[in-house]
Amino acid sequence: MLTALFKLLQPELEMVRQRLIKESLMQGRPLPGLTWPVLNHFDQDFLPALVLLSAHTQGYFGPRALSLAAVFQFIFLASLIHNNVKHEIALETLVGDYFYTRFFDLLCRDGNLQFLAPLSQLICRIHLEAARQQEKVSSPERLRTREYLAAAATCLGSQLGQTEARLTQAWQEIGLLLGKLWNGQAVTLKASQAVERLAPGTVRELLGQLVIQLNDELPVKRVMAL
Repeated sequence: MLTALFKLLQPELEMVRQRLIKESLMQGRPLPGLTWPVLNHFDQDFLPALVLLSAHTQGYFGPRALSLAAVFQFIFLASLIHNNVKHEIALETLVGDYFYTRFFDLLCRDGNLQFLAPLSQLICRIHLEAARQQEKVSSPERLRTREYLAAAATCLGSQLGQTEARLTQAWQEIGLLLGKLWNGQAVTLKASQAVERLAPGTVRELLGQLVIQLNDELPVKRVMAL
């Protein structure tokens, strides 16, 4: 079931998906050995939707938002591939690295080079946490990749528009809390409160509905329903 937010952004989200497919080709052909991660409806559109919504809310509707949305999804896909390495380690690593390379290329080509530094630092943070996780065999912790990406998606998306620093911070907080929910953490009340601080209107309503649906997807909710 699609959220109301995803339905509203559906034409643009479809453009992002097509862009991902196009950019993943090498000389017009699929990468050898490339297997796209299986994504649910949230994983497929969540980050692109956050980029697009935060950009649009701050007054930006140009092509850079679509490109930045694709950038975040490439980073997410690369992180999934790297964290799911099993037997074909070399191939999986190369495909994940290729997706990261596509993100750099998109930034350079589509006028978003200003975001190179924060996104590079974000990827370093994701890799460092994943490396530390490998050392905690006895008591692994929940990776925070989704939280980091969601917070950055709303923060950088809002920066495409003419936004004030305080609004960028507000969007970053909303993204972080939505990312925590997406990552299975029960922070529904905090997320709702952050959304309620936005001006009344369609955006606040859509994000409120998204919080409710993410809450319904929490692992504890699914267990209680069994």
